Amino acid sequence: MATNQGVGSSNLSGRAIEMNVNNYSIQAEAARAGFVKWDQDAMISRLGLEADDSHMYIEFFQERHSIDRLNGKVFRCAAGTPAGFNATMSIYDVLCCSKAEAFLSGEWQTLENLSPHSNFGSSGKNLFGSAAKRLSGDIEGLRGACTILGGREATKADAGFAFDVFPFLPTVFQYWDGDDEFEPRIKFLFDANTLDYIHFETAWYIAEHLIGLIEKEELRHK
Repeated sequence: MATNQGVGSSNLSGRAIEMNVNNYSIQAEAARAGFVKWDQDAMISRLGLEADDSHMYIEFFQERHSIDRLNGKVFRCAAGTPAGFNATMSIYDVLCCSKAEAFLSGEWQTLENLSPHSNFGSSGKNLFGSAAKRLSGDIEGLRGACTILGGREATKADAGFAFDVFPFLPTVFQYWDGDDEFEPRIKFLFDANTLDYIHFETAWYIAEHLIGLIEKEELRHK
């Protein structure tokens, strides 16, 4: 009986993961299909992008990406592999939905306060708690990983670094390690005008992507 229940639970978990992956694929495909309908020359001009007859190019966290102008597929240039979900969705959003008059205010807001929903920032939740726990215990390693990834020391935190999401749009990663009283904590700062460049949901994709980069880089040097 116990064995059967375990197998059933595993199958359910596997189906849930598969559904999640499928949802990501559906979202990315819808965004790709939408991209090819937009005025690409306007995108190139608005964001000052490099482009040729077949591709346009953009840096995402200092990694060069190409976007096929015919089918909209996004690739990591150096690796020659398709971009991941977070990178792909972030690139499509800034290309298609950034405003022509967008500019940086020079004022920082937390990701929570950036939300267009007035009650979001008051939740008090440790939004990236799981990732913060995974990064806990090696501040020097974390700082080293951020530096290798192009981060610039920026704010007062156990580790605080500014990154260029795109050449024209920054974010700040802040990390405080935990102790007996407080859990480890991650916060992100964005320019107050960020939503003139991307949607709020995309800021989450950006945050998750950067956390993944940091974790991978830190692990490489352990």
